[in-house]
Amino acid sequence: MRVTATVVFATMWLLTAWTIASAQAQDSDYAAGAAAFARGDYAKAHAIWQPLAAAGDVAAQYGEGLLAANGWGTPRDMLRAQHFYTRAAERGHPGAQYNLAVMRDTGNGVPRDAAQAAFWYTESARQGLAVAAYNLALMTLAGDGLRRDPARAVAWLERARASDRAALIAALPVASVGVGSAHIRRTPGRDGEIVASAERDEQLRVLTQRGGWAEVWQLGHEGAPDTVGWIAQRLLVDPPDPSARPLRLDRYEFGPLTDLDARRVRRAGEVQTSTVARRGANSASGSPDRLLRNTGWLAGLDSIDFGTPPAADSARVAAALLNVRRAPALDAPVVAQLPRDTRVKIIERAAGWRRIALADGDNGWVAAFLLEETPMGVDIDGSARTARIGASNANLRAQPSNHAPVLGQLHRGESIQIVDERGGWREVRFSGTPGRGWVAAFLIAGEITPPEKSAQRAAVRVGESGG
Repeated sequence: MRVTATVVFATMWLLTAWTIASAQAQDSDYAAGAAAFARGDYAKAHAIWQPLAAAGDVAAQYGEGLLAANGWGTPRDMLRAQHFYTRAAERGHPGAQYNLAVMRDTGNGVPRDAAQAAFWYTESARQGLAVAAYNLALMTLAGDGLRRDPARAVAWLERARASDRAALIAALPVASVGVGSAHIRRTPGRDGEIVASAERDEQLRVLTQRGGWAEVWQLGHEGAPDTVGWIAQRLLVDPPDPSARPLRLDRYEFGPLTDLDARRVRRAGEVQTSTVARRGANSASGSPDRLLRNTGWLAGLDSIDFGTPPAADSARVAAALLNVRRAPALDAPVVAQLPRDTRVKIIERAAGWRRIALADGDNGWVAAFLLEETPMGVDIDGSARTARIGASNANLRAQPSNHAPVLGQLHRGESIQIVDERGGWREVRFSGTPGRGWVAAFLIAGEITPPEKSAQRAAVRVGESGG
């Protein structure tokens, strides 16, 4: 027994040592390819990276994607580039995720698919790539590839570079409030839920105009979240001319990354070291090149049915202390007070007010804008996010692996909830049989509802009062 144990231990030690030595050798080979890439010897970089990429090295797969996409050291082949970008993207490489999104965004060598582009921009932006967050914000603001949601776009802009956020703000037309105080509402109309207020002479950025109402962006101050909502045009001084040239948000501010440095950016506003190039350019100059569209204001959106926000059956308290009143009026008696983040159930809705159930079996009314409402069917704890299938057919598997048994198939447009993530796979939940399983991430289209609390709260600016 002692001899057997010794042999087993020795074998394990040798295997561990071999694995470490193999990984170190692979890292050394990749570094040699990166050095060749840096000095412009792309053929040598390709010769070094090709076997590493075939063996599953993520960085080498991204490098091979760069070479194929730009025709460096190997014939230009966008399908080959897509292949390597996809393999690296599914394993979490932010640069590959971003470049794959740009390919899908522009239709550069592959069929254009805005929903797939939005998905991969989202994956890359979550890892901190600032240019991905900015492009995703523009897509969200324009409603290209996913539901138009200016409040969510503002939330993504918080992850972009500060200079890009500032440039977009500067490009939007400004209108000032011309009355002592004006309500900003969630939807255009006097029955729209009040989400914030603006004071006289406060400057608001105008996104679009519709039927006597202006959709505005109220910039946050002193740590307050930004607000996007609607305000009556008659309350504004010098609103923009509806016939002005539109600010184009249906194109892409940044093109693909062209270097190897696609590392995670820790916080929005930090300098992004990855270089970007003009869409479709093959230059290796490495200098940032912008597509400038900073004139006019957003137009052409009047045909969109903004409608009313989806009904909700649950919410969180979004104020420091929320007053619960006996009736839907500010002068009604306060029957209870709830602290921030308390979860409540909505049992009745009225203009600007929600009736909620209390823990003691009683109920009362609260100001609607002091609640962060959760659409029906979405987990209140935020652990799941809603998306849809973007491919014609997607295999639902028992485990996150191509070798796992297929439980069934989901089809394009089917609504799902993502409940877990593992590498390039997502565990999803849906109505029907079997109700749950794993789907490859690249087969899932853009998200429908915000995954982060910050994005959910971006549409609501609240004070510390209890309403």
